Amino acid sequence: MQERTGEIRSHYNANPQKEWDRLQKKHPHEKYITTHMMDRYIKPGDTILDIGGGPGHYSIHYAKKGCGVTLLDLSDENVRFAKKKARQYRVRITAMQGDALDLSRFPDDSFDIVFLMGPLYHLMNEESRIRAVQEAKRILKPGGYLFSSFILMFGGVIYGLRELQETILWPEEQKLYEVAARDESLAFEAFTYSWMTTVQDAEKLLASVPGLRTETVFGQESILAPYRNVLSRSPKKIRTAWYDYALRYCEKGNYLTHTEHLMIVSRKDER
Repeated sequence: MQERTGEIRSHYNANPQKEWDRLQKKHPHEKYITTHMMDRYIKPGDTILDIGGGPGHYSIHYAKKGCGVTLLDLSDENVRFAKKKARQYRVRITAMQGDALDLSRFPDDSFDIVFLMGPLYHLMNEESRIRAVQEAKRILKPGGYLFSSFILMFGGVIYGLRELQETILWPEEQKLYEVAARDESLAFEAFTYSWMTTVQDAEKLLASVPGLRTETVFGQESILAPYRNVLSRSPKKIRTAWYDYALRYCEKGNYLTHTEHLMIVSRKDER
């Protein structure tokens, strides 16, 4: 299948504010859990390359913590938006347009930390996904950490139950629900061109690149994804208590399909 770079860029160029609001307003639990887990590995002063960093949520978060952050995104509008938000939050980041498949502007062993938190679920071909991981690994310093995100195929089932229950009756959507029920991955046109995966296929992808060792696998929403709408109506104190409780489940294998986004944390081998 041909990569759909132009269509994906256009999708994200259309409304950077929407993706900013997704984590700020609709999915704050995702960012809460993700950053709590990432903080195990990231320390002030680390250099970070945020590949597919979108409007800059994670870049700005870690710039606030004293990291030197470079954001790279396919969308020109996301890059402009991230620069604007960095000024608003009074932090310094470097932001530029670019493609996860071509990191030739960066030398080998350049960064302590690399985020790959978007590109892998917009690359339609297995060869491209492997290349993106290989490039991310190349620019990572020995002993550095790679954070790779995925959208789970079962995440579409969670979304349907939570937001659009009538889709179970739509013929085209029934085909996708059947793929999820068979525990298979699929590249298809969803909100834009996307590859949605199983936990096993995500782990297999990272394992296919020599020199990376998996540190942990966790659900970025943990057990909370099905209950987003309920949580949004709860007082902040109650929401935060549930976020903290969900942290206790996010790495447990039996609960990984309760999430929509999966993260794999890998460490590059020392030389």
